[in-house]
Amino acid sequence: MEKKKDLSIREVISTNREFYRALRKEAEEIISDERKKILQHRLFLPLAYPDFRNLFLSFGTICLHKRNQNRTFIVNENNEPIIKQLYFYVTHNPSFEGDLSKGIMLQGKYGCGKTVILETYSLLHNHIIRQFRLNYPLLTFIKSVELQEQIRTQSINAFVRRPLIIDEFGRESKTVMDYGNITRPISELLSLRSEIGTLTHGTTNFTLTTLSSDEFYGGMIGDRFKTMFNFISLPGESRRK
Repeated sequence: MEKKKDLSIREVISTNREFYRALRKEAEEIISDERKKILQHRLFLPLAYPDFRNLFLSFGTICLHKRNQNRTFIVNENNEPIIKQLYFYVTHNPSFEGDLSKGIMLQGKYGCGKTVILETYSLLHNHIIRQFRLNYPLLTFIKSVELQEQIRTQSINAFVRRPLIIDEFGRESKTVMDYGNITRPISELLSLRSEIGTLTHGTTNFTLTTLSSDEFYGGMIGDRFKTMFNFISLPGESRRK
């Protein structure tokens, strides 16, 4: 009696359409579940733009007062396009000029208002979560220099999964001497966050080309920046007085 030939997995999939359809359906369900997980970690605001703009004005003024600056946040021709893009981003609007699954990296000259804009966003975001006791992670706003020091004295694991807004990318020392060993805390953190897809926002005075140079984070981290961030430029000169 002739022995029945065993089919390879490739032959089974190509010859058995029912088997293929079942696998395809399972794959689509897994993709759907993963997308839901991503959305569960993102706060989307059900607001019209005029309401968001007014709230941003109020929390921008709060941000300035927290900095001991007794003045009102001003929306002008330079920052309103950025505020509008933030609105599209937090309402998951397809009018956003970028990838809604990535974080935002604000680029611009010293003092043009990048830090205040993203710090205002974090204040508004976190206030809503606390006020309404929503089950979303808070945004941690931290300067790159301070973050590097905390990684050195604590543990990098404390910052791998936490949503961060890292202010002044590129201003910190690129290497740190730790018990005789040269380490790159921020580069290592960015690599780990990129691998698991943790949402990261930031501000910088430097271009992607500069950040990707050997004097900064190098080509590998620079390449990961492309998958982590929407680079948005904020025009204008220093607004500091």
